Order: sequence, then C-alpha cells, then structure tokens
Amino acid sequence: MHHHHLHDAVNDTPSEPRLTRDTISEGALELLQHEDGYRFGLDAVLLATDLPDIDDGARLVELGAGQGLVALAVATRFSEATVRAVERQDSLAELLETNIEHNGLEARVDAIHGDVRNYRDLFEPHTAELVLCNPPYYPEGSRRMSDDPERAAARHELAGDLSDFVRAAQYVATQRGRLKIIVPPIRLGDLVEAVDETDFSFEWMRYFHSRPDSDAYLLESGLRRGGAADVSVRPPLIVYDGSEYGDEVRSRIDTAARAID
Repeated sequence: MHHHHLHDAVNDTPSEPRLTRDTISEGALELLQHEDGYRFGLDAVLLATDLPDIDDGARLVELGAGQGLVALAVATRFSEATVRAVERQDSLAELLETNIEHNGLEARVDAIHGDVRNYRDLFEPHTAELVLCNPPYYPEGSRRMSDDPERAAARHELAGDLSDFVRAAQYVATQRGRLKIIVPPIRLGDLVEAVDETDFSFEWMRYFHSRPDSDAYLLESGLRRGGAADVSVRPPLIVYDGSEYGDEVRSRIDTAARAID
C-alpha cells in the first residue's frame, strides 16, 4: 500500500486507524504512525544512535521494530547497511512496510512480520553484526495496561519475554556480533539472567536519567558474543537540561534524522 492511498484512507474512511505523519527533526525521514496506537518515543531515537563501531555495509537486525523509526534511521545513516526489522503486531508491521516504501528504502530494509520466538524460522543464523532491541518493558500484569491494544502489546510482554529476545539475538548475531538493548532498570535482573543463558557478555551499560537528581528510568546495554566478562558503566545520560533536551540528546535526535549523502 503506497502512502498516498493511505493518506486518502485516512481522510475518507473514519473506520481506518487515524495516522499522523511525523518528520524527525529536519531530517530526511518521514514516518506514518497511528494517532491513538503505539507511538515511537525518545527511547527509539536513543536506540538508533551511539552505535558500536560498525562498517557502513553492516548487516543489522531489529527485534520488535514497531513502525520502523530505528531501522529506517540506521539505514539512512549507514548508506550501505541492510536492516531486517521484525514486528509481530499486524497493524504495526503494515505501517513498517509502508514507512520503508515511503522513505524509498525497500532495497536495504526488510520488514519481517513475525514473532521473535520463532527466530529459527525468521533468520539465517549468524548473519547480523549488530542486533538492536527495545523490547516490551513490563511483564504482563505488572502495571495497568493501556486500553489501546497496539500500545499495550508494544509495552507489555504479551508474546514472549526478555529471554526470547536475547536468545533470538544470539541466534542471528555473528560469532563476535553485538547486541544493543534498552530496558527499564527494574528489568536488570531479568536481563542478566537472560544473558547468562547465552554466550553474550556485557561490554558496557549506561543509565538514562530525566534530570541529574532523578532516578534512572532506562538502562542501555551493549553486549558481545564471546566477549570478555569486563563491563564498564558509562557516565549517565541526562535527558533534560532545564525544560529543553540536553546537548547530547539533541545531537542524537539530529543524527537519527540526518541522511548521509
């Protein structure tokens, strides 16, 4: 479905989910997303930026790609990279395909409509230098869920848990491949447990805080298959400086948005 049809559908048929068209900063990417469903946030921008050293032609996989911000931002930035983006929810997977076409990246970004738990059917083993993952944050039943089913499933583990994502990452990552994953700090124990069942090692961790005096609300971790058990905890990322985004966050938003010529 091309974006102009979608646009017509939005205007003409109220029964269709309403879409909004969002341009990421001044950049080259334009994404369609459901007005009332799951909407990408800053965590997606943070996942897509400050990546470990990868070649311009790297092969990447994103597990739980939503409407495609991360996959498209990475493909836009690394002009030879290929990204296979997996999304389980029908409504988001359809939007992911639309956004790939809309941004002209069909040649390098592949939408896979599937469940991460079926990773053996979805992937060739050991074919990604880097796996990116922003999994559903909360175990089912741990807090009030959104009434919107798309948003609820993006945020809560309704299909598979953290260990399914980590196992899928191990399966598709190359022998020395890396995983970058963002979870809330409350999931650190679950993440360590999941990683212990694989040959991933933590290389670094970094906590994200809204302000210098607030508790961390997200934890970003970089892992490597067959890596040494030597983890560094990086200086924290402080998201806001007063009422504005801080310098690093602003530059990461710009990076996510900027196409490389």
